[in-house]
Amino acid sequence: MCGIVGAYYFNSSIVVNEEDLRAMTDRIINRGPDDEGFFCEHHVGLGMCRLSIIDLSGGKQPIFNEDKTKIIVFNGEAYNFKENRELLERKSCRFSTNSDTEVVLTLFDRFGVDCFDYINGMFGFAVWDRSSKILTIARDRIGIKPVYYYQDPEKLVFASEIKSILAFPGIPKRVDHSHLAQYFKYGFTPDDQTLYQGIKKLPPACYMQVTEKGISIKNYWSLSYADKHKGTEKQISDEFYDLLKSSVNYRMIADVPLGAFLSSGIDSSSIVHLMNELAPEKVSTYSIGFGQGYEQFNELAPARKFAEHYKTRHHEIIVRPDVVKLFPELVHALDEPLADSSFIMTYLVSKLARETVTVILSGVGGDELFGGYRRYLNIQLNRVTNLIPKFIKQGCIEPLVNILPEDRNSNILNYIRLLKAYIKTWALPVPEQYLSFTSLLSDEMLNAMLKGEGKYIDYHSKLMDDCDSHELMDKLLYVDLKTSLPNQLLMLTDKMSMYTSLEARVPYLDHRVVEFCARIPARLKLNGFKLRYIQKETFRNKLPDFVFKQKKKGFGAPVGNWVREDLKTMMMDLLNQDHLTSQGLFDPDEIHRIINMHLNMEKDFTDLLLGMISFQIWWEQNGF
Repeated sequence: MCGIVGAYYFNSSIVVNEEDLRAMTDRIINRGPDDEGFFCEHHVGLGMCRLSIIDLSGGKQPIFNEDKTKIIVFNGEAYNFKENRELLERKSCRFSTNSDTEVVLTLFDRFGVDCFDYINGMFGFAVWDRSSKILTIARDRIGIKPVYYYQDPEKLVFASEIKSILAFPGIPKRVDHSHLAQYFKYGFTPDDQTLYQGIKKLPPACYMQVTEKGISIKNYWSLSYADKHKGTEKQISDEFYDLLKSSVNYRMIADVPLGAFLSSGIDSSSIVHLMNELAPEKVSTYSIGFGQGYEQFNELAPARKFAEHYKTRHHEIIVRPDVVKLFPELVHALDEPLADSSFIMTYLVSKLARETVTVILSGVGGDELFGGYRRYLNIQLNRVTNLIPKFIKQGCIEPLVNILPEDRNSNILNYIRLLKAYIKTWALPVPEQYLSFTSLLSDEMLNAMLKGEGKYIDYHSKLMDDCDSHELMDKLLYVDLKTSLPNQLLMLTDKMSMYTSLEARVPYLDHRVVEFCARIPARLKLNGFKLRYIQKETFRNKLPDFVFKQKKKGFGAPVGNWVREDLKTMMMDLLNQDHLTSQGLFDPDEIHRIINMHLNMEKDFTDLLLGMISFQIWWEQNGF
């Protein structure tokens, strides 16, 4: 695992200086504290900082191919590198290290951009071809590892993190105002966007080729939900189990200690179960929770019970963090603001794990493959509520429910929050309904908050049309796989784990598992009102019964409570009338109306207020 950086001048007479690349890697030294390396040749430069995981002594980068015509810097893991090495050795290729990076380079040398067909892994890498004078930059299929880039008429600069790009000379630091509405609608920057003007993400499953003529970006993989499995439920379950076990086995390959995040959910529990089957002596588990009064967010007791059942080396921590101090630190580590409190939890549990291991396995991705979010239940709810006469909905149900308080920190009030959200959208077409459930606020409030500048791109309708399945469930899963998964969950997992110099691996997002699950019939994912049906049935007689009795809890922090207590002073300072007026982006009256509704528990705006706080911290840190 590494942080990679690089620069390319379109005018070959301009030289890339190693000092400029070193300034870039210095900004992300937490991603690779063990080693660093640089290659500069005229108008091209590559650099990296390395966290040693495989071939600790021999895998130093940059790495050259056999005839020195190609050079690579690689961030991530190619889990099947041993099989690929054997394949290449049969083709008379020779190797000077035992690293996966050299195998990836040799695959590229042999097969060009078709090399992606051979790689099972998570990665962002760059290869300079001295012969063809082409720089190729690539990102893994799902978007587990990040790649950012900046382009102007003079140069292209890329890196694993935005802060590295900003360290390169001549990169302006400006807000892209055209993306503000996107951020405040979704809670993250979707597609290839960032909030920095001129800085973009290389999309998942894409590679970029850079020459003196400019850049071109191409997609090398796509996901199909067609051609559904024809076997019995048991056959599908058995094949999925074997495939996930193979994925976990790959992700246990390391020359350093490894462990797993453990909550009370089926995703992490299934991974620990498979790790225990494969190598019980290697299993260390890590859990996090809050103290009394935060039961909605606390999964320590069932996680501890599970760890005792499997006799793992279990580690847990009960936290009451100094969030006023922690928030600015983590927003800086994220590079961009984010309206998802799981970044706090991910950082804290990563910090705990890093005390004893260097690699961690995470259950991220299970919800998007099998339908684990409550909002997927709307598909079935709509069939029921469509039978209720309109006059009863509007005359009785809506007025009664809308006067009730809501708060996600209370079990009862959280169900009221979810009910309100559903009732507000039950007359909408499915794409609009789903967008409402995944948005921070309504279009009307967004437009009012941004003083009439609330126009955003609706990715949901387009992506639903792009999905090659007629099943509504498949379309919703596809939307999440293309939007919130890479741009929110995987982004924060990468940034928060790497901030502690911990490598996070995600077995559910092995592309073989993703492709297999896409072909599972939708009725086996959402079965009546049973979420994750086939996943749970696969592990029904393998995991302890208590795992299936746990109510789903999001991996988040009690931010709603914090903004009424610990964070209230900070929030009111960041969002005070004078500051908002001078900033010129928001309507102060609308912001304070939102704050008051949340403080009075009329509506729960936890995610929006988290997004506002992190945005204002980010704004101040950048000196805009």
